[in-house]
Amino acid sequence: MNERQRDLFLYVWSRRRQRGQMNVSLMGAGFGALGGLVFALILGSDMSVDRGSYTGLSAIIPMIEQGGRLLIMSIGAFGAIGFLGANRVYASQEAMYQSILATGARVPEQKPVMQPGDRGPAIAVAIAFGVIAVFIIVLFAMYW
Repeated sequence: MNERQRDLFLYVWSRRRQRGQMNVSLMGAGFGALGGLVFALILGSDMSVDRGSYTGLSAIIPMIEQGGRLLIMSIGAFGAIGFLGANRVYASQEAMYQSILATGARVPEQKPVMQPGDRGPAIAVAIAFGVIAVFIIVLFAMYW
């Protein structure tokens, strides 16, 4: 990490950390729960249910039972993963922030100007994200 990257991290994190660890963790849980809902809807759209002795309108009862279990389990699991992930990332960012401050660095008053070479890792991540997103879209198009 060069000096500009360090200053940018200190500047940005000093503002983001004001939300607090619990708020960030709860936001992560919310995003995880939303992902769990999408997962359950995709998985449940192809659900075949043994209706047993149910007839008429009551034949949807087993479908509601299994769909409800799927929703509860996936939303709960994905929400927990989101909570734990956001909590862990916040804690590691805060630890890095505190360790940089302990070396004597100060948070800059203004956001540092970055050069193109400083943005290399972010550009690489954006390209990888784009390639993965295209593959996912192609797969959905082929199998939908």
